[in-house]
Amino acid sequence: MKMFKNRVLLIGVCLLFLSCKPVQQVVEKERDHYEVVFKSQIGGKKEKSIQVIKNYEEFNALITALNIGEESFGKLLAIDLEKHDLVACFLGEKTTGGYDIEVADVLFTETTAQIILKETGPEKNQLVTDAFTSPYLFVLVPKNKTILVN
Repeated sequence: MKMFKNRVLLIGVCLLFLSCKPVQQVVEKERDHYEVVFKSQIGGKKEKSIQVIKNYEEFNALITALNIGEESFGKLLAIDLEKHDLVACFLGEKTTGGYDIEVADVLFTETTAQIILKETGPEKNQLVTDAFTSPYLFVLVPKNKTILVN
């Protein structure tokens, strides 16, 4: 009888051990991520376009061409273009307010970063600002990726 109890106990311990999920060693890996670092409704380009900025020379030329206030300018100066590429997405000039551009998603593979944009406009009969707007945004993505924008 004692031998039977020991076997039942041993089987119970084995089942308990086998039913537990193994503890996985956590390996910290840099994840692909993106960040919208700037967004504005005014001061963008007249034509719809995408511009990928890979170095500080291109960045300075872009910032100089846009009408960016001092408050936002300081945040943009903190961007590290050694680790990231900056993607400037311009919706183009619109005759009224109510238009917007935003990042719906960014899909990463080993070699690419695919930015999916969502563009919206005013609804029919919606009250909007009666002024020219030109919405745009800046997105940071990891360097060394081929950038695709949809």
